[in-house]
Amino acid sequence: MNIEYCRLFLKTVKLGSLTAAAEQSGYTQSALSHIISSMEKEFGFALFTRSKAGVALTQEGERMLPFIRDAVSRTDIALQTAAEIKGLKSGRVRIGAFSSIAIRRLPAIIREFNALYPAIEPDVRVDTYRVIEEWLLNDEIDCGFISNASMKDIAFTPLMKDRLLALLPESRIACGRGRLEAGEIESMDFIVPGEGSNYDIGRYFKAAGIKPRVRFAVSDDYAAAAMVKQGLGMTILPELILEGMGESFNTAELDPECIRTIGIATRKNAPVSPSCRAFTEFAKRAFAPGGLFD
Repeated sequence: MNIEYCRLFLKTVKLGSLTAAAEQSGYTQSALSHIISSMEKEFGFALFTRSKAGVALTQEGERMLPFIRDAVSRTDIALQTAAEIKGLKSGRVRIGAFSSIAIRRLPAIIREFNALYPAIEPDVRVDTYRVIEEWLLNDEIDCGFISNASMKDIAFTPLMKDRLLALLPESRIACGRGRLEAGEIESMDFIVPGEGSNYDIGRYFKAAGIKPRVRFAVSDDYAAAAMVKQGLGMTILPELILEGMGESFNTAELDPECIRTIGIATRKNAPVSPSCRAFTEFAKRAFAPGGLFD
């Protein structure tokens, strides 16, 4: 099985288009189509169905997908290990991150990491905690930044604590010297934020026995904050997000407090490439006392 062909197969799966995959990989569409056809001939069945909308995996292609991913992953690890043995820190590390980490912390980490390991190429994808966990389990990324870990097959290393704060309309004053008791939330219109922080909020509500009066649900934290500014309700956002908004809000600490633990995750009991190991160890040092964010 040709590993380069396997990489092109995975690129086609990701983009759902032979044309787009060919353009990104430096091939002509006809050349990539010939490569996929040769793979199908080797396996003895079709891997894709083709239509005007693009391509989609057949049932047989779906069954082959995890094996092809594994073959590419293990080949990359072997090549990186060989490079490491020769003293060359080279390769690629695929990183998943949720938006606030991707905006507020990851650029500095990558800048310093690249200075130390210029031959290692970071490949960053951004989505919610749940999607990042799925990427890990499907071997689509090597490591990911998430809040806690809800799946048993994921190894999670805590890096930092991040408080969640209540954002209140300007007309609302929190009781108890800037603290908002959990029970008060039920009497207010609530705006469900995006990003994935709503998972942490959901855990908080469940633990406190709160049933919020949801008025709006948005997919963007900045939109939720803007709606609070207009007096449309309250929301709850992590300090890390508020840190990047660059404006003042009417905030209150939650009582009891709500804290999310941000960490870096990998697949449990799975081989880790030298590039991934170098990145995760660097990330741990960046958040440690005396590190990049101390």
